[in-house]
Amino acid sequence: MLCAATFAAALVPAVGLAAPGEAARPRVVVVNAVDLPDSLADIRAQLRTTLNDAVTKHGYDLAPEAGSCADRECLKVAAVSAGASDVLVATGGRNDMRGYHVELRIWNIASDREDNAVAECNICAAQQMVDNVQNAAAPLLDRVPTLHANLSATAVPSVAVEPAPGTVPLVAAPDQVPGTKRRHRWLGWSLIGAGVAAGAASGILFAINGNDIDNCLVSPPPGVSRCAHQRTTLVPGIITAGISAAAIVGGIVYLVHGSEDHPGVSLTIQPFGLTLGGRL
Repeated sequence: MLCAATFAAALVPAVGLAAPGEAARPRVVVVNAVDLPDSLADIRAQLRTTLNDAVTKHGYDLAPEAGSCADRECLKVAAVSAGASDVLVATGGRNDMRGYHVELRIWNIASDREDNAVAECNICAAQQMVDNVQNAAAPLLDRVPTLHANLSATAVPSVAVEPAPGTVPLVAAPDQVPGTKRRHRWLGWSLIGAGVAAGAASGILFAINGNDIDNCLVSPPPGVSRCAHQRTTLVPGIITAGISAAAIVGGIVYLVHGSEDHPGVSLTIQPFGLTLGGRL
């Protein structure tokens, strides 16, 4: 007999344990410590049945009865003896308004977290008190998962998978290579700088267009040009202005889009300008 009792006691705490990697289902022990007169023994039994039904309707395991003590240490011992993870305690009794005041408390042993609710009625019968307790217990038991939060959460260790013989392991490419980003910025600003310089050169070419090259006659004869030679820099000025605009636009576009997010951007330097192509 002693051996059988010892074996049963060893099995009790293991009830309700989940398999590895699976959250354990709550196992609740109900402690009915509501102070009622002996004449309301049937109401006391009905109150316990109501609390038990509230636990089972939530899908929790119901632990065996653990007495009616409401002291914290006593509750902890009762919960361990019943193999419970949580304790639903009901305390209180008659109030000064010829009614009932019942305090409900759900307490998780492992996390030492709890939540509370109150069922109270004034100038009411005992049956109405039971109905109020039932209405207060349901939302209180809804908070049990919150009390259990982070209890079974464990970090999953990363497993290094060895590549098969003869295969080349894949290496994830970085989001962006710093050297590539710096190279794009350097090239973009260089194009902008070259464009500004070409713009200044085109301005000079436009300014000197038509200027005399050598000494001119003060009073040339009829039909003779005043100056034999003049500068014609209009066409080179137009070409230089086009190169300037293309370089500046290309530099700006390269700074904005010339990254690995837009690998199709390409810039080609030609004798009469710059060509920018690709997907933007």
